[in-house]
Parts: sequence; structure tokens; C-alpha cells
Amino acid sequence: MSSGILEKAGDGLDEINDSGINLNKVNEDTNQEKPDRQKLTNRFPRGINWAVTGWLAAMHVLGVLAFFYFSWQGLATLLVLHFVTACLGVTLGYHRLLTHGSFKVPRVLEFFFSLCGIISGEGSPAFWVATHRKHHALSDQEGDPHSPLDGFWWSHFIWLQPWKSNEEIDAMIKRWAPDMWKDPMQRFLHHSYAYILIGFGAAMYLFGEYVLGGLGLSLFLWGFCLRQVVVYHGTWFVNSATHVWGYRNYETRDQSRNNWWVALLSYGEGWHNNHHAHQRLARHGHRSWELDITYAVIWTLKKLGLATAVQDKLPAGK
Repeated sequence: MSSGILEKAGDGLDEINDSGINLNKVNEDTNQEKPDRQKLTNRFPRGINWAVTGWLAAMHVLGVLAFFYFSWQGLATLLVLHFVTACLGVTLGYHRLLTHGSFKVPRVLEFFFSLCGIISGEGSPAFWVATHRKHHALSDQEGDPHSPLDGFWWSHFIWLQPWKSNEEIDAMIKRWAPDMWKDPMQRFLHHSYAYILIGFGAAMYLFGEYVLGGLGLSLFLWGFCLRQVVVYHGTWFVNSATHVWGYRNYETRDQSRNNWWVALLSYGEGWHNNHHAHQRLARHGHRSWELDITYAVIWTLKKLGLATAVQDKLPAGK
């Protein structure tokens, strides 16, 4: 079928994983009332989260500073950790494994992929999963955490800035990711997120300074700061660009699109319309030209016997 022809999405919203959340029911309840979208100024009822805003600003400033402390070791660290955090951590671990239950892995691998996601700097596994499930349930409707219908830059990164109490965050996790909240390991990682992330950054500096010999600052700026910035924008473009630009293989109720350059930046996450139509599939590239590196990793794990119950059967005709 030509990519210009839309296909009605099947039962992609019937189930995310074993968490017991029925997104169809959530949307039925939500669609009963559709208030007008809030103005940007009304989206900060209790002000700005200066910790998040300060962290993101610091990473971007230090990321620029990295170019004044170039080393081949720093560049190599960035490239390796980009794959480890963006692919293994965010797209494979946070997204396809923990959010959608697209496959299963041994507990030790779940822990490893969760740690990879934590050092991406995108939040704890539980927070990320809860936010993303909410996005799917309310995609491009009122209540979607990051819809470009509320503004492109809102969906790209401003949505992270409003202040929320720890109680509000915990309540969101309990509602949208009860399976994560009930899991002692994931609850521990949620509460330890900041310590693990900052500790990893400190360890990178010490390794570069005392093991590699005077390369602490270069390794820290390239492998920690600039790498986070690149990973951030790869993920953020999925939230923003793939709901604005691209083509659609499936007819869905939202504005999701397939975008090739976002797919390249995010190891296959840019085939976003495919994903919104069939959310549980571990494979996001549904056409022969839709390269999905993350699925290639999952396929490899499957062949090695490390990934089971892999949901990778494409819709009929694909």
C-alpha cells in the first residue's frame, strides 16, 4: 500500500501492558468534556520549576562549552553513551519495554535498561512511563502533556517547566503507571533518580581526570552534558515534530506523523504514526524503508533468548 493511503488503525489502544489501564475507557471518560485549551500563561499555575529549568539551561550552556575542550576520548564517549542512553535506555527500555510491554526481558536486564534511561537525564522510569501513557490516552486532546496543538515549543520542551509537587508527581504515577509504583525496584529508582544521575556525572569526571589523565572536564562536557542535550532534542522532536511534519500510514484520532529525520535521531521513534496506530508493537518501522534501529536490538535480544513475548507481527498487508 502506498504511504499516501491511510489505513484505519486497529486495536492499538486496547492495551498498553499488564498495568490494567484501559485507554479506550479513559478516552471515553475524557471526551465527555472538552474544555478550551489553556493559554500558555495559565499553564504555570504555581510558577516555574526552577530546578528543571536550571538543569536544562546548564546542560545546554555546558554543551556549547564542550567545543572548547575537545578530545577524541570525549567525542567517543558521547557517541557510545548516546546509543546506551537514547537507544537502550529511552527508546528500548523506557518506551517499548516499560511503557508498552512490547516484549519481556529478565529482571536484571530491566534494571540495566532502567539505569541506561536514568543517565539520559529524562526523568525516572516511573515518571517517564506515566507521562507517556497519559500522552497516548489523551493524544492531541486537552490534557495531553505535550501536544503541539498547544504550541510547537510547548510540546518540544516548555511542558517540562511548570512546577509540580512531589505529591502531584506521585499521584500521576499511581494513576497512569500503577505497575511501576507497585514495583519496589522501580520505586527505588524513582526516588534515587537524581542521586544516580549526578553520581554518574561525577564518576565520568573522575574517570577522565585520574584514569585517562587530565581529561576529566572534556569527558564530562562531551559525554555527560552535550550528550544529554543531543538525546534530549532527539526525544523532544518525537513529541513535537512528529505531530506536525511527515506522512501517515494509518488513520488515527491524533496528529501523529512518520518523520524520517526524527527516526534517524531517535533510533526509530520517528515512525510515530505507525506507533500511535499499533502501540504495543516492538517494531515501529512498518515499511521496508522505515529503518528502526531499536527494533534491530530487540530482534537481536530475541534471537539470543534474552527477549521473549516480542510483539512484532506487523498488521496485515505490511
